[in-house]
Amino acid sequence: MLDKWETFNWRYIPLILFTVFLMIFIIFELSGLLTLEDAKNWVLSFDSLAGLVIILMLIIDLVIPVPSSVLMTLAGSLYGFFWGVLIGTLGSLLASITGFCLTRYIRKRKALTFIDESEQKSMNKWFTQWGEGILILSRMVPMLTETMSCFAGLTGISFLRFLVIIIIGTIPVTVYYSYFGSHLHSVSEWSFPLAAGVIIPGILWIFLHKKIKNT
Repeated sequence: MLDKWETFNWRYIPLILFTVFLMIFIIFELSGLLTLEDAKNWVLSFDSLAGLVIILMLIIDLVIPVPSSVLMTLAGSLYGFFWGVLIGTLGSLLASITGFCLTRYIRKRKALTFIDESEQKSMNKWFTQWGEGILILSRMVPMLTETMSCFAGLTGISFLRFLVIIIIGTIPVTVYYSYFGSHLHSVSEWSFPLAAGVIIPGILWIFLHKKIKNT
């Protein structure tokens, strides 16, 4: 049994993380515990504190499937473009930092003993080559943001480098959603920008994934 664990392939880790986030999303969707309308109305009920609530909900997105794109758009709608970008960026960065720090703590506690030294070196090499670009690209894709932020904490990337990368990836995303939020004040008008914000990076993700497999 030990030999079997020692040959554990690190590539299963992102898949496991993504599956966990996906299962949480499915559970909430099927149970109806948190709908899009619920999230929007709950934020609006806090009036002047809505911005702080949006930041907190973006952080909670690590464990509860809160629609981050909708929250960023809502921030732009409530506070205008500049403050919407600031609120969305802060909340998204804090969420990613939290996920990174949690898994970095696990890594430092040497909880990944089932991954041998050669597999860890392979993981770090792969992340150096592809992971940083995927981190940036994943900022717009639901569940991939959480998956890659948590996975990054298990690799050898420094916190400062991680922070710079997610800032580079996050700002365009919050600018995108805040812009539409500040110009489109009806929730029904958000359908196209929200869909495009997922479909476009999704296509890029598929292209990059195929390129990685061919190398």
